[in-house]
Amino acid sequence: MYAEQPLAYFLDKLCSESAKPGGGSASALVRATAAHLSAMLAAPTVNKKGYENCWDSMKQHLISSKKLKEELLDLLQKDTEAFNDASKAFKLPKNTEEERRKRTEAIEAGLKKATEVPFAIMEKSVEISRLAKEVLKTGNEMAISDGAISALFAEAACIGAMVNVYINFSWMKDKEYVAKLEKKVGKLLEEAKSIKEEALSYTLEKLRG
Repeated sequence: MYAEQPLAYFLDKLCSESAKPGGGSASALVRATAAHLSAMLAAPTVNKKGYENCWDSMKQHLISSKKLKEELLDLLQKDTEAFNDASKAFKLPKNTEEERRKRTEAIEAGLKKATEVPFAIMEKSVEISRLAKEVLKTGNEMAISDGAISALFAEAACIGAMVNVYINFSWMKDKEYVAKLEKKVGKLLEEAKSIKEEALSYTLEKLRG
């Protein structure tokens, strides 16, 4: 699994001739980084004098950040696996009408599976955006920039995953499925952007005094 390999291995694979890992996996990695940044802001707040009123909530934020990080690293691997399944479907034979029917069904199923992963990355991205927002407003001000960058990375990962969702949409025949998921995608993007803008505005205001 990529999560068990050195970062350099993953980066080398990204710039190799291999079609995997791709943008979806990279989006998951960016979001896992964002989760760590939220944790970096929460960690120095726990047991820090002057922040006693939020020690308990920061401890919970640390747990949540680490959990989301692990989930996103798992999605990093699943993105590659889903790509493999979809690719296999496109390579199925199409010489007879029955083969063409089975191939079409396999492609549709493969595309939906491949869509579920980047969409899940979007959902997890927004979860960490919310977490970054909470930690930013109450955490240690000495690490305030980490919270803002976490929210920034979260939106970037959300947008990156969205692109991969739309790539699969373009091949799908189930337009009802596409329309339903497209609405959810729009809401996630809107929330990620809103939190990012609020986080950056808050942070710059604090830094400028």
